[in-house]
Amino acid sequence: MRRHTLRVTTFASALLAALGIVAVGALSVSASGHEFVADKTGKTTSKGSNLQVFTTAGGAIECTTVTGSGSITETKFVAHKETLTYSGCEAFGAKAAVPSIHFEFGAGGSARLEKAVTIKPEGAGCEVTVPAQTVEGVTYTNEAGGKLKALANVSKVRSKGTGGACGGESSEGTYKGTITATLEGGTIEWR
Repeated sequence: MRRHTLRVTTFASALLAALGIVAVGALSVSASGHEFVADKTGKTTSKGSNLQVFTTAGGAIECTTVTGSGSITETKFVAHKETLTYSGCEAFGAKAAVPSIHFEFGAGGSARLEKAVTIKPEGAGCEVTVPAQTVEGVTYTNEAGGKLKALANVSKVRSKGTGGACGGESSEGTYKGTITATLEGGTIEWR
């Protein structure tokens, strides 16, 4: 199996798409019959086009900006890993630090958060941890100029808040956001 890397979507893509560059085992076609196709290998960059919103038991975490980057090592693949960086984030009425997030996006609509993520609202005395997990709810659209847009509308995101304002444990969290990926000097699409 070969490993692939790509930075496309949202903090799921937010806690996904809602998501570091990591290796991914590729198959010729996913169980859904979908795959990603690029006209060449190379580096990718991505940028969010709307507010990235995660909900947890404690409330909403909103980020105004998400960017990513990665690489493609084969021209056909069913899974893609990327690292997303969020900024302009607020949680429960306070600024929040959100670390870089490592996602693996599946052509069939899944997103796998590869490592646990801990979000710390400033001055709140609490934190929210989202464990590694796989969720469904990512859709793709081929855009003009050979770009690929990923829309995350993910539900059943597990999280655990520790301390007052961050809430408790939940398996009903959500992530919504959009991110568009570009392959430098090339095109990428979803089939």
